[in-house]
Amino acid sequence: MKTRNVIALVSMSCVFAQALFAAEPAKTYAREPDGKGDPAAITCRHPQALPGKRLLGPEVCRPNADWAQFAKDGMTVSPDGVTLLPSEKARSLNPAACGPTAGSAGGTNAMMASRGGMAC
Repeated sequence: MKTRNVIALVSMSCVFAQALFAAEPAKTYAREPDGKGDPAAITCRHPQALPGKRLLGPEVCRPNADWAQFAKDGMTVSPDGVTLLPSEKARSLNPAACGPTAGSAGGTNAMMASRGGMAC
């Protein structure tokens, strides 16, 4: 009788474990997730080096819908996995509006006053 109980318990735990792992969505990995594909699918970015440290930040896993919204907004998740930053692509496509300024006689730097300067 004891062996039947043990066998039943083991088989029930196997069924429970299969249900638990089946409920977890499969993750895919991308160097720079862009949100393409199923909006509900989970895409992960590998850990990145934290600035000024020898440590890696966390793995960042988000639904494709989030990655697509970040790409649309020109944002990216920083290496710390929490902060949103302007993406390099957004900065290269939308550079700061810089241009020459007219020189002024009242400037502190005589060279810049005579030649003008750059304003961003």
